[in-house]
Amino acid sequence: MRKDKGEKEGFWILPSGQVFFDYGPVSMVVSAYRGGKLDTKLCSSAFSVIKGGLEEIHRYHELLRCYPSELDLENLSGIPLEMAQAVVNTRSQNLTPMAAVAGAMSDRVADFLQKNGAEKVVVNNGGDIAVRLSKGERLSLGVVYDVSCAGVNQVLNLEAEEGIGGIATSGLGGRSLTTGIASGVTAFSKYCRDADALATFLADCSYISSPRVHTELAGNVEPGSDIADQRVVTHLDVLGEEEIKRALAQVLEEGEKQYHKGKLLACIATVQGNTVHYDPGGLLKMEK
Repeated sequence: MRKDKGEKEGFWILPSGQVFFDYGPVSMVVSAYRGGKLDTKLCSSAFSVIKGGLEEIHRYHELLRCYPSELDLENLSGIPLEMAQAVVNTRSQNLTPMAAVAGAMSDRVADFLQKNGAEKVVVNNGGDIAVRLSKGERLSLGVVYDVSCAGVNQVLNLEAEEGIGGIATSGLGGRSLTTGIASGVTAFSKYCRDADALATFLADCSYISSPRVHTELAGNVEPGSDIADQRVVTHLDVLGEEEIKRALAQVLEEGEKQYHKGKLLACIATVQGNTVHYDPGGLLKMEK
């Protein structure tokens, strides 16, 4: 990394010209192209947006740890409201708005960069990715099927006309706790906050009751968790073929419901090396 005056404030310029932000809970790599070139100065200017977004979230922190039944959206605004709406839209009663926090922050930064002239934007906030493509722009994007493993399993070619603006992945072994058994569920939406909430929810939908599935109260695994009263999956033994099929079928069934609600565009789900795709619009163009 190249040293920069922003280093003291929480960001570094990478050799590629991208900017890496490491500020509070945010760990984000930002790319913004203006005039066909990577604009490092524009990327760096997003620091104030991140700082302001975190201040908004902190202001409403306690409300953002509430379940939908306890939320009053009229008491929220800005990023906190977007987080809450993304979770409410799934109609899950077991997610708090914190399930969409990384995606909502990615959206805020991506929208800022686009409004300031970037034709192609990629904001990767720990795997929750906001994309903004102007007409005619394209992007190659790697997808990881198992969040506990390094390396890209598939490369997708995205085009502006497809309308995908948010990609998020959730699963067992990732940064957050999960109540499901999926190794990874990647959700594609118009906005990253929706993809973030949907990936979390769809991964949760993969849960099956089995002696091979081991769980623990979230509060015992991670003191202070926003879902402390729920049981989360800690590890799996080798599952049977029918168990894997059942878990994946549950994700696909809920994926179809979410698609018809209008927020989910497509999803990819994996359980112990077995992968399925839900892509009714044919948006996921994969490199061979």
